[in-house]
Amino acid sequence: MNAFKRLAPAFTAVKSMVGRMPAVWEQLRPVVNPWAVLRAERRAAAECMPLASEIVALSEGALSDYRLAAGDLANLFDDGMLASHVAERFTCDEIEGIAAFFRAVDYPTVADLWLECHAEGDDEDDLHYQGERSEPVELVLAS
Repeated sequence: MNAFKRLAPAFTAVKSMVGRMPAVWEQLRPVVNPWAVLRAERRAAAECMPLASEIVALSEGALSDYRLAAGDLANLFDDGMLASHVAERFTCDEIEGIAAFFRAVDYPTVADLWLECHAEGDDEDDLHYQGERSEPVELVLAS
């Protein structure tokens, strides 16, 4: 306690000099009063929490919309007739992208259907070529 009493004139002198130089005071404030810094951090965190909550709510709504749209698209593409007519016209990279999308949105059967229909039109040097089949492939046509 005596040490603080002896340093009081020095703090008073520094405070009076710093009072004239606000930029210096801003740099010394965390050293002189660390609790003020903690209060400021807590106040900033409290101000950010409602914004973060709002961002999460908006993201959840958008994610729900994307899931519904992906489900609708998967229901449209889950058609053997459509796949047999269209899948051969895609390149191997394009059909891989389509299959990856349907697997990512939890519709692996749709992905397999489109890959299988695409493979029927592939040449020998293509990625999905499966060779000559001895028995015809029957596709399940969804109505």
